[in-house]
Amino acid sequence: WNIMYEENYLIKALAYHSQARVLFVENTELVRAACSQRTMPPMLRIALGRTVSAASLLTGVLKDNQRISLKIKTSHRDYKIFADADAWGNVRGYISDELLNASPEYLHHNSIEQLIGSRGCIQITKDIGMHGTFTGITDMPYGNIVDDLSYYFQQSEQTPTFFSLLIEMDQSKDIVRSRGVMAQLLPGAPLELIDRIKNDLFFSNFKYMQAVGKEPVRLFCGCSKEMLIPMLRALEKDELTDAYAAGRSIEIFCNICGKAYHFQPDEIASISEKK
Repeated sequence: WNIMYEENYLIKALAYHSQARVLFVENTELVRAACSQRTMPPMLRIALGRTVSAASLLTGVLKDNQRISLKIKTSHRDYKIFADADAWGNVRGYISDELLNASPEYLHHNSIEQLIGSRGCIQITKDIGMHGTFTGITDMPYGNIVDDLSYYFQQSEQTPTFFSLLIEMDQSKDIVRSRGVMAQLLPGAPLELIDRIKNDLFFSNFKYMQAVGKEPVRLFCGCSKEMLIPMLRALEKDELTDAYAAGRSIEIFCNICGKAYHFQPDEIASISEKK
């Protein structure tokens, strides 16, 4: 795995005599790196940033070797956003190629709510141990990802949950700050307590919360040059042949971490012959 950035951390806390858990994450560098692809428009940066930030919070509910995966499916069946995380704080996220390559007019003139549309849904798959997994799916009535995550846990897992995800951009549309909060009631807690915690967080009242741990979260990617060969094979044969004839390398970027891989003319020739 390629591990990047250590300036990100997750704080775990218990609230109201251990009736709820509250997770705080500072993940500016993590989210900035996940959304660093140069051609990604602001709307997609915010959408991916929210999804990745939520995944970094969810590392706080995992144990041992558990993993969790988030999938945001929009009303357009090929337009999707992904994120996953593990119990060690490793997080990654990416956007489907179909969405990344949508028309500039669509990407620059639609909001996140318009992207999600009326038929969007959230799918979360969690490792529950003993080689078993649990997958839950709900619709997205809010269309903003943040409130839809709260809705997911209430509907799919019957667990009152609150998410707050802050992402700020500068005038150049680069992400300059990303922070998040997740509050979740534990078994036996009164339902009205979630609203009280939300109010406390809104007014920065931490009197009834006790920090119990601090852990790193980081962006990871398992990419390699070999993994990106299928992307090279997907190019037109004429494009490969022309690059080889001109002695020109081809640069391909990993959609997850943005790392560039260069394929030299002899590698291009080998793939072109196979096509």
